[in-house]
Amino acid sequence: MSPTLSTVSPKLFRDCSSQIVFETSLEDSLDARHLRSFLNTVMSEGAMGISASYRDNCRLSAICFSSPSRALVVHVANGNLSPSSNRSKRQRIIQGRNLLQRQIFCNTNYQKYAFKMDRIAIALYLDMTLRIDGAVDMLSVSSGDRRSLQALMDAMGGESTLHKSNVTALFFSNESHSVTDSDLVQQAWAACQAAILPHMAVRFHALRRIRTSTIPAEHVAALAKICRDGERLDSLKPQTVKNDVAEGITAKKNKVTLNCSRFPTRIRRSSEQIETCNGVQVRGRAVQVEGRQVQISLSGSLGGKGIKSVTTVGKPDLTSAEACRESFILAVLKGESTLLSQAFFKAIWLPKDPPSWPPTDLVKPKIPICCPNIKVNPSQERAIEKILSAPHEDRLVLIQGPPGTGKTTVITAAVTSIVSCPAASGRTIWIAAQSNVAVKNVAEKFDKIGFHDFKLLVSVEFHFDWHEHLYERLTPCVIRSDSFAKSVVGASRQLCGARVILCTLSMLSNDSIAPHVQVNPVDILIFDEGSQIEVGNYVPVLYRFGRTLSRIAFIGDHKQLPPYGREDISTLQSIFEVKHLGKKALFLDTQCESTLSRSYVSIDLSRPHAQRYRRLHITESLQWEVEDLSQEVRQSPVPLRQC
Repeated sequence: MSPTLSTVSPKLFRDCSSQIVFETSLEDSLDARHLRSFLNTVMSEGAMGISASYRDNCRLSAICFSSPSRALVVHVANGNLSPSSNRSKRQRIIQGRNLLQRQIFCNTNYQKYAFKMDRIAIALYLDMTLRIDGAVDMLSVSSGDRRSLQALMDAMGGESTLHKSNVTALFFSNESHSVTDSDLVQQAWAACQAAILPHMAVRFHALRRIRTSTIPAEHVAALAKICRDGERLDSLKPQTVKNDVAEGITAKKNKVTLNCSRFPTRIRRSSEQIETCNGVQVRGRAVQVEGRQVQISLSGSLGGKGIKSVTTVGKPDLTSAEACRESFILAVLKGESTLLSQAFFKAIWLPKDPPSWPPTDLVKPKIPICCPNIKVNPSQERAIEKILSAPHEDRLVLIQGPPGTGKTTVITAAVTSIVSCPAASGRTIWIAAQSNVAVKNVAEKFDKIGFHDFKLLVSVEFHFDWHEHLYERLTPCVIRSDSFAKSVVGASRQLCGARVILCTLSMLSNDSIAPHVQVNPVDILIFDEGSQIEVGNYVPVLYRFGRTLSRIAFIGDHKQLPPYGREDISTLQSIFEVKHLGKKALFLDTQCESTLSRSYVSIDLSRPHAQRYRRLHITESLQWEVEDLSQEVRQSPVPLRQC
């Protein structure tokens, strides 16, 4: 691509319209002339706007710089610059990147403004090996949802100064298709223009700058992986979902009332598209959702025709955990969080920087195993002792257990031991898992041994009208999210002195449990089915509860249940696959027949360690059938030790 000049006339601000001249260039064609032509137009305040576009794999595709009158778009090379690539081209790209770093990114004479500067800063490091200094994340001036139109308009000076429909079209209509150079230029220009508005300049001046140039390499590398993995997981979310609805849909005027038939494809408060039997499509929005029943307000008429299908349009909102993960990354980039120096964070992500565990009286008392109603084998006993252990090296524990080795028994025995120990009377235990079902299974184990001194926090969205029947035996211990107390006094009454709380990882990241956390601080934290959780998803927990957290135990089996998204993103890891942690995991090696029923296990024997997994995990006495997915032949199982 040879450098070319084009023009665009943004119509975003009511009191400002101008023609922008912009130049486009490939990285390997970029030279000082391009930068000089652009930098000569930057105003004396040194403010420039930046925008970026990304490929399907979330790698940087292009980056744009804009002054009030001119812009420069640089298209970024796809893939890493390996030594085996074209040497001459590789050298030109490196020279162009060094030029950008010296003259723009780390030049303190210029203040760089972008609406999502956190993502740009991470992409520069991961995809171009560049740092940035003096960077302003403009959305930080808004206290609302960073992904909302309202937050964007706040950062652009307020709705009264904008052509709202044009802003919406430019920033929110390109989620399903690639961003053009013209779009990029207008987005960067909008950032520049908002930055120099008199009433916004003061607000932006108060924001802390992003300076990846001051963050140690190992820290920014860990932060970048956490961020990129989260972005790629978010990219897997579908733009549209066909909703399964039951028969008996009623339509009156501009309202449709229906019942969803499947929880995974349920309708949430979102934009809907309804197709009639004759193919007419009508847009609407779910305005009331109560369990399965949904009421949709239509923006048009059905014309008296029956409804053929209902489709949710647009990605679902971020979960509490996802939003917290983004907030953490932004806070660290702006120097507003010290989480990277926290002991648990270092233990997981910074193996070359040994954690310095803060002294605390909570970890000193020796807690003996005390579970008279539970029979444990030597393998389980070692795991329980590890969870109850006092030394600092056991503050973070991994326990791997194949199917039937009693992972839930280990959790139950450890919890009852802590609760029954007088020396640990001030300890609180939180148990979390990725899924509601996994959390319920632990609660049912407690119920089975007659231990009911716990509370189970459940989302009303999951419970009401969908899965109430699963919790019938546990009803006295359940606290549903629509009844959560708003005060510490109310939360104390709801907990009734229970020091053991169960919930999903998503619930643990939800602000609505704050009163319950004040009553029962997150002290000892146990994750069940930890192999299903991508390691970056633990960040919100450390971010929120690092001050009170004294011990974490991860229990699971990554050979059985990998993290969600692994099929599409091979680089995702569970805590068990973090090399320096996985090799320290304690292995449950005894399988209890009483806990298992006949099952079928599928193993791809061509995968690394698959033969070892089959040898360790599949017991002959239970006659499990093992299907070799690589050869489509039956294999004879080899036994584990038996209880």
